[in-house]
Amino acid sequence: MARYTGPKTKISRIFGEPILGNGKWLGKNSNPPGQHGATRKRKSLGEYALQLREKQKQNTLTEC
Repeated sequence: MARYTGPKTKISRIFGEPILGNGKWLGKNSNPPGQHGATRKRKSLGEYALQLREKQKQNTLTEC
């Protein structure tokens, strides 16, 4: 699997919390990344989705 070399802030915006480094800018731009991120609402996730997110967070931390 290839290492992610893109912007680190995009990863934090996907998860909605600071993962890599400082998260002081998350308050300014709390929208999800992407073209339609500002219009899309964040809804509550199910139990499996929460477990999957935590697993993905661990993978991003170990890759970087």
